[in-house]
Amino acid sequence: MQFPRVLSVLSLFFAFAFIFASASPVAETEVSVAKRQEAEVIAILTELHTQTLADAAAIVAASALAPTEETITPLFDTLVAHINDATTAVTALEPSAKRQSSDDVAALVALILTDLTTTLDGLLTQLSGVPNIGVLFGGLDAALNQLLKGLEGLLAGVLNLVATLLVNVAQLLRNLALGLTLASLGL
Repeated sequence: MQFPRVLSVLSLFFAFAFIFASASPVAETEVSVAKRQEAEVIAILTELHTQTLADAAAIVAASALAPTEETITPLFDTLVAHINDATTAVTALEPSAKRQSSDDVAALVALILTDLTTTLDGLLTQLSGVPNIGVLFGGLDAALNQLLKGLEGLLAGVLNLVATLLVNVAQLLRNLALGLTLASLGL
């Protein structure tokens, strides 16, 4: 008579033990996926930062030698292509269940935008004679906006952190007429 009771208690114990044992790895998996995802985003943005520094240096060099539409347009096209490639890579990542903004990601995005806008703002007078320079900056603005939207979709709240870091750079963004980027950041 005692055997069925003992068996039912043991089976109940094993059922709960199985549920609790299987719940722990899922939580660890979500955390590890979020950390891996953050590392991938940082790798993408680090590569983008390297590329944008090189692209901006090329634009500076071309601007020093009587810039024309033929010399500047391909450089801006390369810059926009690098930003679009980074956007594609970021949006290809699947959002994890634990979508938290990252201070490291925000700082890197702010660094990219600061370096880029500081460099390009210094060239405005040299580039003012290039026909369609507004179109080139418009393409840059659209590409940056898409990157920011992709990051916000992946890491909720990251744009708030970036905007906080870029308060001092907001005027440079305005000087370059990067209105979409300003709107995405809420500046």
